[in-house]
Amino acid sequence: MDPYAKRHAPTAISDITRDYERLGYAIVASPFEASEIDRWRVECDRLWSLPDVADSSHSRVDLRDAMDGSRVPERLDPVIDVSPLFAALARDERILRIASALLRDDPLLFKDKLIAKTPGTTGYRTHQDFSYIEFFGFPADHQLAAALAVDAAGAENGAIEVFPSLHDRLLPSTADDKHLIEESALDATSAVMIELQPGDMLMLHSLCPHRSRPNLASGPRRLLFFTYNAAASGDHYATYYRLGKP
Repeated sequence: MDPYAKRHAPTAISDITRDYERLGYAIVASPFEASEIDRWRVECDRLWSLPDVADSSHSRVDLRDAMDGSRVPERLDPVIDVSPLFAALARDERILRIASALLRDDPLLFKDKLIAKTPGTTGYRTHQDFSYIEFFGFPADHQLAAALAVDAAGAENGAIEVFPSLHDRLLPSTADDKHLIEESALDATSAVMIELQPGDMLMLHSLCPHRSRPNLASGPRRLLFFTYNAAASGDHYATYYRLGKP
């Protein structure tokens, strides 16, 4: 059996669920019209021109190392409070129906962000999202992220890479950062690059180890991340941002 997830139609809930439960991730082909995705791109451009980004000291703007040694704005977190379009998208039934099936409960938004990954931006070291929010006290199975591709994602522009079937526990962390995974705990050859077309969704279990490489392309690699938790675990959105995005 091929150990890697295939891209599934958004209506293929049983196939999506099977991959997610077996591998810790699932790939969903875009359920969105091209015109909708075009509006996302226009909105991304509008948001990236906000004074918050130019200031970069605003709490919503997160900086990232660039390959030239500088620090550049790389994401807006949160984003839905300044974007009615993306606020509506976070509540879109085409996303929630899949999230509900995977969480086996009604999904509640936990956090939201736009990652721009502009050209020259470095990648992310291997981590598990749950390590950042474990202290909230709910099970890891009660949270997932839906990553929506605004632009095509591949090797050149730093697509997400995942390590399949390691979503049953927190893995050992590095000595210098408790949120980063010790590389010796992973088989480097098992990493799978998730190539996405605009509108595709990567459904990611909160314990699925993942990373990304630098953006070597000439354009951004924009992803919208909507993170949901099961309703049974409560509504933590306001708390998360009140604590300063721990």
